[in-house]
Amino acid sequence: MADFTGCKCPVCQQPFTEEDDLVVCPECGAPYHRACYQKNAGCLFASRHGAGFEWKPAPGEMPGRDAASAFGAEIACPACGAMNPAGGLFCESCGAPLRAGGPRYAPGSGPAASGPSGYGPASYGPATGPQHDPYAGARQAAPGQLRPEDDLGGVKARDWAAFLGPNAGYYLMNFKRMAVTGQKLAVSFSAFFFGPFYFFYRKMWAPAAIFLTLDVFGAYIPQLLQFLVLAESPLVAGLDLDVFSIVLNVLRVVNLAIQFTEGLLAVYWYRRIGEKRIARVLQSCPAADAPAALAREGGVSLTAVVVSVSLVLGINFLLTFMALAPLMAAPMAGLAV
Repeated sequence: MADFTGCKCPVCQQPFTEEDDLVVCPECGAPYHRACYQKNAGCLFASRHGAGFEWKPAPGEMPGRDAASAFGAEIACPACGAMNPAGGLFCESCGAPLRAGGPRYAPGSGPAASGPSGYGPASYGPATGPQHDPYAGARQAAPGQLRPEDDLGGVKARDWAAFLGPNAGYYLMNFKRMAVTGQKLAVSFSAFFFGPFYFFYRKMWAPAAIFLTLDVFGAYIPQLLQFLVLAESPLVAGLDLDVFSIVLNVLRVVNLAIQFTEGLLAVYWYRRIGEKRIARVLQSCPAADAPAALAREGGVSLTAVVVSVSLVLGINFLLTFMALAPLMAAPMAGLAV
């Protein structure tokens, strides 16, 4: 708990003593004599709270705080501004990844400081009573609190963070939820809209190959056949159009079901595949080399996306050329005659 002895009350400008009854603004952390706070009807700096103002003591006013800044420092979340332990990977309030180089403060001195829990308003002195904690709801609503050593289904959070690469916060929050609740479903719009290309991007080779094959035979080829029917190609001259129409509608429903399956289970599959890869890396390399090895094994691959997209375009071009060749050959043969 911070000791404000020696600091000046912003209202009366009198230094605080150990016997004074103090309150601390829950928004900016400014300390006041309780009577001065009540007389002013709140914090003197209320007009600056919206701009992220944080009260700080004048140099030399709090020697104990200055000394504490060298130990147990905290880091501000770049997304929401909440204070987090310097060793944490993700914000305990919003789940965003913590960035290196953020502003550091001694424990309890940040904008959300001062109570025994480290959040919300605090008051000191014999008249202190229970105080409302305005941050309690945010902490309870947080999707999860992650530390480097947290176990997410057999894999430490620090190992997942090294493996995941871009957008690690989203995946780790979902992995935490899955580990706690046992649920497997998580919405991934990338997997829903991009299908196999999402799996190639995340280096999930087996699901990527399976879903790409399903797309080729369940979507691209039927579309090509539909085009040939409309063009009255001789290749589909004997095709029963009623049966073909029914088959086409069934394939559309199946493709939509596959899309929803990809969008809802992709994160779970990624977790299962990642667990196996991380275990292999940790077993095959020294602990000092593990972060770099995990980053190489995991992460994303733009090359795989480019190759897979090129493959699909090539297959479409080849099939279209093979289908249109007879139609193009007939007029050319007429010209030759």
